[in-house]
Amino acid sequence: MSSADEILYGRDTLRYVRLALLVVPLLLMVAIVIYGLLNGKVEDSISSYYLGPSRDLFVAMLVSTGVLLVVYKGAPLEDYSLNLAGFYAIFVALVPTRLGQTLSSLTSSAQIQLIRSVQISIVAVLVVSAVFVWLEWNTKKWTPRALHTSKLSTILSLSSTVALVAFIGLLFWRSIEGTDFAGVHYAAALLLILSMGVAIASHLGREDLCEVDTSGGRPIHYAVLLILMALGIIGWFVLNALGIAQALFIVEWYEIGLFSYFWYLESRRLWEAPTPREKLGD
Repeated sequence: MSSADEILYGRDTLRYVRLALLVVPLLLMVAIVIYGLLNGKVEDSISSYYLGPSRDLFVAMLVSTGVLLVVYKGAPLEDYSLNLAGFYAIFVALVPTRLGQTLSSLTSSAQIQLIRSVQISIVAVLVVSAVFVWLEWNTKKWTPRALHTSKLSTILSLSSTVALVAFIGLLFWRSIEGTDFAGVHYAAALLLILSMGVAIASHLGREDLCEVDTSGGRPIHYAVLLILMALGIIGWFVLNALGIAQALFIVEWYEIGLFSYFWYLESRRLWEAPTPREKLGD
């Protein structure tokens, strides 16, 4: 196989990573629609399906999305933010919301089994993540300085790192505590959204966020996405204050829709992106 073929296959791989990130949420969407039609109800959040018949698809969707986000490579700030988003997505999948309520309905032995399951999952993900970071550190072609090309990029990258350290501290605390893992699911979900927001912001065509313009001539699309994501978080508080039981469910799918649209934009922008060899006219 020639180096030219390898470059083309690499481009095709990224094409389908983007497409997968666009369509993977459809797995859970189809399952939830079928579940709703058969049972005549909609749960109050996506994670409420964790212990139901859609559990496997719920976990599969989020874990596969997390892995794809880590696999995908972009400019330094985008790459770092997507790695963090992928990391958080896995914990949204593995640590269900309102676990305390679920535990109260189980027998003592079942409670211990469920808690141990979550603890093992957390430790396993942290160990694998540590190994991945070590390998990335020893094989990467960019240095942390690439994240600090401007005051704004420095603030965003350092803030993201501080949030990561705080989240890992929360994971250790709740794992040692071994009860309902309070706050882990919501913290992971919020940090996932914020990390995706930073990744999207890197496409605004601003040199202080990315040295290369990756807006594709449509910076307004990415700006609107950021505004809509922020409005979604505000919307959750509003809907919750109004007493709407499905407030979290609505906002979660709203954000997933925006997430999918972002990957639609990226697929469209980069589908026919030239390889380095083609850029040189070879």
